[in-house]
Amino acid sequence: MTMNKILSITLLCAIAVAFTGCAGEEDDLFSSSAAERLDESKSLYTERLESSPAGWVMEYYPTNNSNTDDVSSLGYLLLARFDQDGMVRMAMNNTFSNNAFLEDESAWEVIADNGPVLTFNTYNNCIHAFCDPGQVSLPGTELGRGAEGDYEFVVINLDDNAEYGMFKGKKRGTYIRFTRLEDGTDYQAYLSDVQTFTNTMFPSTAPNMCVVTLGDSVMSMANASSGIPNIYPYGGDPIQQESYHPFLITKHNDRYYLRFRDAMNAPDGTEAQEFVYDEENDIFTGVENPEFTVAGENPATFFTQAMEDGNTWQLNRNCDMSDDFLALYDAVRTGFSAVRYTFNYLTWSMQDGQLQCILNYRPQRGGAVNIAYNFDFTQTESGATLSYTGPVDNSGANVLAAIPAITDLFNAFNGEYDITAGTTKFNLTNIRLSKGDNSWFVPMFN
Repeated sequence: MTMNKILSITLLCAIAVAFTGCAGEEDDLFSSSAAERLDESKSLYTERLESSPAGWVMEYYPTNNSNTDDVSSLGYLLLARFDQDGMVRMAMNNTFSNNAFLEDESAWEVIADNGPVLTFNTYNNCIHAFCDPGQVSLPGTELGRGAEGDYEFVVINLDDNAEYGMFKGKKRGTYIRFTRLEDGTDYQAYLSDVQTFTNTMFPSTAPNMCVVTLGDSVMSMANASSGIPNIYPYGGDPIQQESYHPFLITKHNDRYYLRFRDAMNAPDGTEAQEFVYDEENDIFTGVENPEFTVAGENPATFFTQAMEDGNTWQLNRNCDMSDDFLALYDAVRTGFSAVRYTFNYLTWSMQDGQLQCILNYRPQRGGAVNIAYNFDFTQTESGATLSYTGPVDNSGANVLAAIPAITDLFNAFNGEYDITAGTTKFNLTNIRLSKGDNSWFVPMFN
């Protein structure tokens, strides 16, 4: 045997001894097997889901789409209480329940599938409605497709006694947030409360525009009532620069939260996803950064823009008015009654840049009649200035001659007004025009 072979054998033996020594001295990296660790995580997350006596509200999005014509792009609130007997009680009130409160019970379990997975493993009329291909009567769905939602969710994060948990749909990959409900929460009352707030803030009865401010970035937020608002640069093109962002409203700790499905990015890269409503200041502020806001529209701007877009404001006997306006308004009604006519209402509209007040009345016989009167109109930052200039034609002059109380009312409209929201800047279906504290009226949006 040559010296080189002897050295090679000696070196190999030394290496073998070294590795053998290491193997004997090194402890196992894990004290339990992968299967045992997975079983432990299943038990752990089962206990944590069960730990909320009232259950959780799920911000459920069937898909990651943002197609405004597809119901699977919308978000839905599902309430779920996970009981220790392996049953879950769920509730919802939305399109998939025919817009009626629906409750159902089924089995649930945390299973092992390359990690802990929450599964609703028997049919539940709440959550499985989003996965059922038989749901074909919904607008925006295709035959045999349904909403393509998930009923199994990978556990992403659920800490002990956590207020929130994050899950991800196993099939669609859509993130679903769970929020712990307060003890004693009544499911039907909770859903009704949130829906009432949402309808109040984002009504479908008026084209209100919100303003989103993220640092130096200012954006318009249109069609929020749809649940998938179009958010684009303020003053920009809503079609060329469209960007749709589904959101949901939840309530906890007696406050309302608006959370977009996907985070938006400010110019400096800062993300903004959730905002909380500040009732005192009538604004949503960023949860992570209070300088980020979602605000309602300027009422003065909306008052003018609504008319320029072809809408009208109506003043009728059911509208709120100060005592002086009410007395003048009733005098007009009395004047029409004296000649056996019926005074119906006034409407404000914009005609080729000219503000007109249309007086609607009904003769003893025949249909309703509209008579137009002109006003000079100047919008200010916080309101508007009105000045009555006279009837549009001779028919209007003849009505004034017959009923002088009309002129008194129109002259009373002259002046500079502050225009404020009746309830909230997010819902300008009614606004208040005030000349000081004692003279005001609240027209209705049409």
